[in-house]
Amino acid sequence: MSRGIKRVPFGYDGPLPTGRTLKRLLPKIMERIDETQEQRPNVVLEAFQEILGSELSKIAQAKSFHDGVLFVIVKNGTFLSLLQSREKGRILSQLREKCPKHSFNNIVFRVG
Repeated sequence: MSRGIKRVPFGYDGPLPTGRTLKRLLPKIMERIDETQEQRPNVVLEAFQEILGSELSKIAQAKSFHDGVLFVIVKNGTFLSLLQSREKGRILSQLREKCPKHSFNNIVFRVG
């Protein structure tokens, strides 16, 4: 189950009903939805494409962003080496400027 909503223990034989009311569940569910909306991954993917520019975004595409890690697919092995060795720090710093609500730990480049 989700955080904050605990299951009724197996074999529960207490005085309280085992069902959950919507009034009790809704605030917790809405809180999780708000957290997800604040950290929309598509904003990060679009910001990455803007940082690279129109020409280079054809060669490298951001595929997903999860738990502070941005996954990028690169079409050329030489370009992958260049991104990994020289441009990774610059891209991370620009992403942190453009998307301050997100936390960036790493960028993973893969040939694909």
